[in-house]
Amino acid sequence: MIWLALPLTIVLYLATRALYRRLPWPIINPVLVPTLVLVGVLLWLDLPLDQYETGTAPIKALLEPAVVALALPLYQQARQIKAKLKPILVCCLVAVVISVSTTLVIGRVMGADAAMLASVATKSITTPLAMSVSQSLGGIPAIAAAIVVVVGVLGALIGFPLLKLFGVTDPEAQGIAMGSAAHAVGTAAAAEQGITQGAFSSLAMVVCGILTALIAPLLFALYGLLN
Repeated sequence: MIWLALPLTIVLYLATRALYRRLPWPIINPVLVPTLVLVGVLLWLDLPLDQYETGTAPIKALLEPAVVALALPLYQQARQIKAKLKPILVCCLVAVVISVSTTLVIGRVMGADAAMLASVATKSITTPLAMSVSQSLGGIPAIAAAIVVVVGVLGALIGFPLLKLFGVTDPEAQGIAMGSAAHAVGTAAAAEQGITQGAFSSLAMVVCGILTALIAPLLFALYGLLN
């Protein structure tokens, strides 16, 4: 399958990036568009997903060094980050509390059960952490992973247009917002906007992941007591 999966995935990604440079519309996202096309191809040709995934093994092997590479913009902006570390931590803490709390409130109103709430509550942190934290809360890791992908792509699509709509033009604030709400996919979109956005988004993504792992169980315990 590698003869099809690998070149097709790379070509779709590069084609989407090239199209975005010509037509910089948020909907032309290098994650969303290739994903939709690949889903269509797999269904049309009736190809097994696990075999296609195996065929993209070389790309998957690059994911870990790609994540580590996110530390570069952090290093480049280390002085600015150190000077504003306290407000950054406060912003990330507020973001995590709002994210988990709104999930519990909306889920309660819609009649979602505890397993579904636990699966959705980790929607704004990166996939491995979301699956682990969700499972520890009694959620379903597969659903948590799917929700994380949807939230990340949605954040990359509408994040910066929304920030501009509400007058948030500071690069540091934009980066923190994207990293805390749309994790790795949002951070990739932030990095395309500038080094500062990418650095602060990377930091927010890491901090929010840690804070969610610490705070989500406490909020779930409080939710259980109140209900």
